Amino acid sequence: MAGLEPQIKSIRVPLSLWAIAYHIVRTGRDTFTFSELKDAACGSLESALAEGLLEKLDNGLYKANVELARLYSSLLPKAHVPERVGRWGSPLAPKGERASCEERQEALRLALAWQKLAKWAEAHAEDGEEPPKEVLSVLEAHGIEVKRMVLPSGTKAVVAKVLNMYVIMDRLVAKSSLKCLRFPQLGPDAMLCASTREKLYWHITPLMMKPQN
Repeated sequence: MAGLEPQIKSIRVPLSLWAIAYHIVRTGRDTFTFSELKDAACGSLESALAEGLLEKLDNGLYKANVELARLYSSLLPKAHVPERVGRWGSPLAPKGERASCEERQEALRLALAWQKLAKWAEAHAEDGEEPPKEVLSVLEAHGIEVKRMVLPSGTKAVVAKVLNMYVIMDRLVAKSSLKCLRFPQLGPDAMLCASTREKLYWHITPLMMKPQN
């Protein structure tokens, strides 16, 4: 494995930042009032301002960086969501049955679906059982594809595609930064990612041992 140092990738952004980015993308606009944005996030705008997602204009309105909003809303909100009814209601409840702060609610739903898939995948990576439909529906609605793959080591895994990253799912991916290597078998810019460097190497070892042309 000499010379193969994985890149560290983060696919999670702060909850309020994700909620604001999602609101920007949903509305298709680039200018907002303070109250609109605060209602979307149910919280502070500080992260969005610090990250360049929002710029406060002289007239008191806020200008959004739409391209950055598309990027952030394609990632995952950083949150550990208890699997119970909380302050904002049950994250996986139907949308009509949940409280206000709709974009923050959606962030919680997505974070919980990712957690549930990570937990489920660790127990079912080697069998033929399908992930829970309510989990898949939330992830797929946000462009996250879930599939089973046979990796170069011959092991089977549940893999979730987030942008160009193919994430080997286990419990740790719900809270860890990812360790990623280029994986051209899945596309010119594709990366294969795991929760730890050791797990990533373990899954790709046979591929690395093949003679190079």
